[in-house]
Amino acid sequence: MKNVIKKLATLGTVLCLTFSFTMMAFAGQWQKDPEFGILQWYQRDDGTYPVDCWETIDGKSYHFDVFGYLETDTVTSDGYTVDVNGAWIERIPQKTQEEMKQDTIAELISWYEDGIFESQEDFEKYASLFLATYCDPSETANIINDIRSNHTFMSDEEWNRVNGL
Repeated sequence: MKNVIKKLATLGTVLCLTFSFTMMAFAGQWQKDPEFGILQWYQRDDGTYPVDCWETIDGKSYHFDVFGYLETDTVTSDGYTVDVNGAWIERIPQKTQEEMKQDTIAELISWYEDGIFESQEDFEKYASLFLATYCDPSETANIINDIRSNHTFMSDEEWNRVNGL
């Protein structure tokens, strides 16, 4: 009888181990946006995805924007630099708020001159949104006025005409 119990216990242990090794391991996976293939997000194994936060995946830190998309080749909203694959470049120090504000102003000037906006009103709306993180409303108004006074606006329609599109 002891032999039968011993054999059944061994068989049970073997079956449990066999079953545990054959269970599928679920892990998170990268997903590409079907409409905009360059945009991607990470779907965790529980079906959720990171939004407006850092996530460590396979030992690397990645930042996801407010829509849940991976940020790549940029400076994140909190001042850290990520590479073309979206991984944090640890050797580059975090930017200060002032540095980020100046980068934002430079980018707005470039967009103002390069036909990114349909109209000056469109520019003002987006500039206000982008600067709100770094400036109060009166400073934002001063920056927008400074850009309008010292740079030449080109609408996207003008840009297309100039570039034969």
